[in-house]
Amino acid sequence: MPKATNKIDKKNQLKLQQQAQLLKSNLSTTAAGVVAYRETSGDYGDMSHQSEQEWLFVNRNKAHSSELSLIENALQRMKDGTYGICAACEQPISRQRLRAVPWAKYCIDCQDNAGRAS
Repeated sequence: MPKATNKIDKKNQLKLQQQAQLLKSNLSTTAAGVVAYRETSGDYGDMSHQSEQEWLFVNRNKAHSSELSLIENALQRMKDGTYGICAACEQPISRQRLRAVPWAKYCIDCQDNAGRAS
């Protein structure tokens, strides 16, 4: 199985670690804000606003959790030595793709084929 270049790995590892930390931080601070707001009493307008904030919180958390999972998987592939190698065809993932999507698990061709199959 081919190995990806270490230079890209190190840059992307740092980038992924920073993004993971930011996402974890956002998950906890957003939750605290929604819970704190819920503690205040108010009228129907306030309750409507609260419901909207909770809906936004849940959806934002879902997106952040998904991205965090992709990042953690990429960091694990770095540890395993399989980062930068397509999980489908086992060919190297292009440098441009890894710069744009550092957590990419598939090369462009395999990602396109997977997208068409779904």
